Amino acid sequence: MLIDRSTPGGLRADYFAQHGWAHGRLRLPAEGHDWKQFAASWDELVPDAYLGQERCRRNRRFGRVLAHRDGTLEPLHGTEFFQSKEINRAFGDQLRVFEPLTETVLASNHFPRILRETVDLVNEVAGKQDWELGIHFIRVFADADRGSEPAPEGRHSDGHAYVAIHLIDRHQCVGGRNQVFRNNESQAQYSVTMTEPLETLILSDTAMEHDVSEIRPDELSESGWRDTMIVDFNTVPDPAGVAGRTHSSLQ
Repeated sequence: MLIDRSTPGGLRADYFAQHGWAHGRLRLPAEGHDWKQFAASWDELVPDAYLGQERCRRNRRFGRVLAHRDGTLEPLHGTEFFQSKEINRAFGDQLRVFEPLTETVLASNHFPRILRETVDLVNEVAGKQDWELGIHFIRVFADADRGSEPAPEGRHSDGHAYVAIHLIDRHQCVGGRNQVFRNNESQAQYSVTMTEPLETLILSDTAMEHDVSEIRPDELSESGWRDTMIVDFNTVPDPAGVAGRTHSSLQ
């Protein structure tokens, strides 16, 4: 198993194509007023109403974007999200409807830039095509009396073609180590604790499984959190048939 202990470099499409996963950092700045405004969007997430008794406390919002092969990013109406029980042991076979991404997010400079760089990387590996993107903004909390599981379903795949996990921020917490497994293999291919904004783990969701360890407050704090932006890639046979078309574009 590879364990990353170095400063992440750029994401490499050739490595991604060969191994089914890649780890690195997006080539975008994570500083300045625009970045601070974008990262502050995680303060506006709302409690996940579907957690029940799961060992996790998290806030989230969800959005959908149609990434056209010509580079246009079309926001879509509708925030329904469904996974089968075979895919998601914890939350499968129920239609989850999340609060949408805010207008501030859709109008931000960083949101489309993150999506475009991620789409470009996937298109280098899969070939240029249309994608329906599911975009999850998630904040997982860790409290003094217990840790929190960012992925209560455990080791899993998500039922998509590709998945990208972008770290946005960590605040007064430890843990949150991502592991990547090849399907049906017990030994992890890779393990990393992402610490830098826009550090990214991207994987083929059909070839790989992944999990992430619990987070806990650091020794000087009573609470902490970990913010991520997760992008699901779903193939689109015909863009005209995608639900929620707005025929608009992100700038």
